[in-house]
Amino acid sequence: MTMDASVTTAASGRRLVGVPGGAVTGPALLAAAKVRVALWDRALRDPKPVQMATLLDHCARAAHTEFGRSHGFARVRTHDDWRARVPTRTYADYEPMLERMRRGERDVLYPGFIEYYGCSSGTSNTAALNKYLPISQEQIRWQQKAGFDVVARYLALTGDTGFTGGFSLQLMPPAVVRREGAVGVTSNPGLMLLNMPRASQRMVLPRPPLRDLADYDRKLDAIADAYLDHDVRALSGTTCWFPNLFDRVLAAARRRAMDARVVHDVWPNLRALFGGGVHAEPYRAVIAARVGRPVALIDNYNATEGGIFAVTDALDAPGMRMIPDRGVFLEFVARDEHGRADARRYGLWEVERGGEYSVVVTTCSGLYAYYLGDFVRFTDTFPHRIEFTGRSAGVLSVTQELMTNLEVERAVATALAETRATTVDFACGADVSVGERARGRYVLFVEFDRAPASLDAFAAAFDAGLQAQNRVYREHRAGEVAIVAPEVVALPAGATRRFMERIGRHGPQQKFPHIVDDAKRDVLRGLVAAADAH
Repeated sequence: MTMDASVTTAASGRRLVGVPGGAVTGPALLAAAKVRVALWDRALRDPKPVQMATLLDHCARAAHTEFGRSHGFARVRTHDDWRARVPTRTYADYEPMLERMRRGERDVLYPGFIEYYGCSSGTSNTAALNKYLPISQEQIRWQQKAGFDVVARYLALTGDTGFTGGFSLQLMPPAVVRREGAVGVTSNPGLMLLNMPRASQRMVLPRPPLRDLADYDRKLDAIADAYLDHDVRALSGTTCWFPNLFDRVLAAARRRAMDARVVHDVWPNLRALFGGGVHAEPYRAVIAARVGRPVALIDNYNATEGGIFAVTDALDAPGMRMIPDRGVFLEFVARDEHGRADARRYGLWEVERGGEYSVVVTTCSGLYAYYLGDFVRFTDTFPHRIEFTGRSAGVLSVTQELMTNLEVERAVATALAETRATTVDFACGADVSVGERARGRYVLFVEFDRAPASLDAFAAAFDAGLQAQNRVYREHRAGEVAIVAPEVVALPAGATRRFMERIGRHGPQQKFPHIVDDAKRDVLRGLVAAADAH
């Protein structure tokens, strides 16, 4: 490969392989990004017109499908019409129709035939271990545009014209399709890699066959070995996997006898991490420690059902800006009405600042008024900004406190800050019957990167953080009336990775769960016991 963008590190004088001609495209990409961001922000000033145009387009396209005929899509003119004719549904409700489509039936939910189905692990309220979600050609095109939105927002925030001079390293599932009769089953990120615009392909690593390795442990090690001498300027993937890759990069550098204490010594131009899949805040400290210099962490909120819905719009503040014009019609149900047949659905233009909602989507792939199973809170409505707060199947509740992912994550962040610790990852479960009075207790499992001086001090700070976040928890902790002090269990090194392997969820789309049920709690205790035995 031509080395037109080589750099020299102060420590070793190494020359890095760059992208041929990449540097000259930076100003043009920045100009395009500014135009896109301006149009995006304009649409958010009044999202109703673009959102209703999206809905009516979906209705018109699917009016003659089996589902469209039975629900009167041809007669939908307003949001009220839509709400009256199409009730909310979950994956379990759609599964029989989706299975017919996977067998090759046409015009069921979608006009014609959908060739691709994204296999997504079932994290919402569904009996299915895996969900097989339709991905139409229209959705692929919308997702390509939304993918540019992520980069556009970063460029608009930073003005980084040098971004294109190096490579973007993608930590994604294999870009392969498993044929099942007439259809193909894959992952949504893998399918997007196969459909990546030609202009972007030369900037993206890894290349086949490394790109398509199925064994993710082997793949991460191979990436680290293969690209130490490449000018990597950005990473994309699930946020919790970035520290894992960084550890392997530093290990690979040591095997080559390189003087590399932090990732900046290996990839001196790394400047952006495009993450998603999990709440980013708990990982910032360990990422900063591994990289050794500030990098922008651009988060996004996405799902196989429709693509990317929101993107980080400020480098120094949590939250993400909604995307109103990328092929998905968005509705929101108040959290306390989630799952109710008579729950009111609000359009994006109707939500309230501070309101917490369950997300409902209508897509161009045949999902209508579909519960994602995710909860978000609107931190602002001009523009429309959200933070992810949890999943319907992922709350802790020993006394009806309904503790969410976000509340646990904020409490952990409080404890880390107060004790000057950092964590690889963590999970919180509950013991519902402790002691003679059978009171509840939270159990936090933490794999520390830098352990606190006192685990008791960390536990106390975590407890205080939970009380600050959740009123019911605070009331039921007072005098230990129903909840006793939490237990903090320090996990041995590598336990989070072994846990994911143990439960069969070890891959680039899999996230270490921050809330665990009783069975997963017991797996974590077993890992601790096994380490203690040795």
